[in-house]
Amino acid sequence: MKQSVALSDQGRHRLLGSAVFPLGWRHRPLLFVFLGCLSIEIALVVLDLAINWFKWSETGAIRRLFNITREDGLASLFAVLQTVAVAVILWLTWYLTQATKAEKRNQTGWLILALFLSYIAIDDGALVHERIGTAFQQNNDGISLLSYGWQYVMGPIFALMGIFMFGFLWRQGNNAIRRDWLVIAFACMATAVLLDFVEGMENGYQVLVNMTGWRTKSITHFSKSFEEFLEMLGMSILLLLFLRHLGYLIGQLEIRIVGGKFSVTKNK
Repeated sequence: MKQSVALSDQGRHRLLGSAVFPLGWRHRPLLFVFLGCLSIEIALVVLDLAINWFKWSETGAIRRLFNITREDGLASLFAVLQTVAVAVILWLTWYLTQATKAEKRNQTGWLILALFLSYIAIDDGALVHERIGTAFQQNNDGISLLSYGWQYVMGPIFALMGIFMFGFLWRQGNNAIRRDWLVIAFACMATAVLLDFVEGMENGYQVLVNMTGWRTKSITHFSKSFEEFLEMLGMSILLLLFLRHLGYLIGQLEIRIVGGKFSVTKNK
């Protein structure tokens, strides 16, 4: 009996000295994450329509809270938090590729994506590109601009990063990074940018005003609402893809704690 206790103690010390934790992943919970994000985005559009546009609330501050076109409302907060979540996932992905000594260009690609999405989260929260665009317009009064000033200053940078991001993720395409969903995500983002460009034009919606007879204010609001919905939807799809890729990566790894030292290795 004493011998068995001694062996048990020895085994316990050995477990503490060297432990292996294989990591697995299930994709089904990701469906609930995506559907949760989509439900919130649809709810934000409906609440804007009901509380703000149809004035279910007579209080201006409440209507502004649910106004999806404003940068200080609930929709903006959700968009920023979602982008932060994407950035965190990308940093984790970069860490795992570095820890497992993946190809250098692979590590660099994920690092660039993590940095870019971190910037986008800051940009959305602090309205960086809008304020840069405003400063550009104020300092160049003599220049005739077709649309918002930020599209002339930051637009080329965003376009180049978008091309790089799409190409890098397309090359990563596997069971985790679904290329068809990747195309949908970028189509949502591109359409949102196009709508923003038209919105910034002096008479961008004049054709629709003439065709429908609606007020310019109505068309502008619903176009902006659709634009914000597309941006959030595109980011939700990216969130899903990056979570799937992270799970795919984690499924090939195991965490080891040997002698108090932490390491991540690929399963053979």
